[in-house]
Amino acid sequence: MPLSLILACKDVAAAIEYYTRKLGFVLAWQMPPNDKGEIEFAGVKLGDAEILLGVTTGFVADENMDKRGTGVQLYVNLGADHDIDALYQAAQSSGARITKQIETRDWGERAFNASDLDGYSLMFAQAAKKE
Repeated sequence: MPLSLILACKDVAAAIEYYTRKLGFVLAWQMPPNDKGEIEFAGVKLGDAEILLGVTTGFVADENMDKRGTGVQLYVNLGADHDIDALYQAAQSSGARITKQIETRDWGERAFNASDLDGYSLMFAQAAKKE
């Protein structure tokens, strides 16, 4: 059974925009807007990875807003059908918050790190292509 996680976001619409415009995700689904016209819950996907985006109300106390995601890193393992270098270039040129430049690690993984609008940390990784 797959694991799904929900990230508590200050502004779900802004989070959708960031993930889809800067990090290469696509909008998988979203709930209809509430009475105020705000989106409260949605899902974005990149390959097999799905991240759920929800409101902070009822999930995170005001005094803990700056602690969201502390000590957690989301690991997005890209399949062979994705080009991590193209994803990195697109993220970089779109103004994504890159926190660690792309590199090939000694153990044969190519990866880079980014953070989102709410401070969550993501590592995008892929098996390095053999030359």
